[in-house]
Amino acid sequence: MNELINILKLPYVWGGMGAVLGAGLGVNNLSIWLLAVLLGLFFITMRITGPPEEGKEGRLFAGGSLLMVGWVLAFSIRGIVI
Repeated sequence: MNELINILKLPYVWGGMGAVLGAGLGVNNLSIWLLAVLLGLFFITMRITGPPEEGKEGRLFAGGSLLMVGWVLAFSIRGIVI
């Protein structure tokens, strides 16, 4: 369980999940619901990890932003390519 939490602490993992979601589904109802579930899981992960260590606060909170940015960039690129 600790290994999974350590992996989920990495902001690039959340950005990658957002990019996969945006590239795979684009913008539709299912994609929005899955994005909402992922954001909920991100908040739960933040709650489980507890208070951040000094100097590492940005890494903890960057995951949610990267999730959204990855999703937006991926569906934008998907829309241009397709």
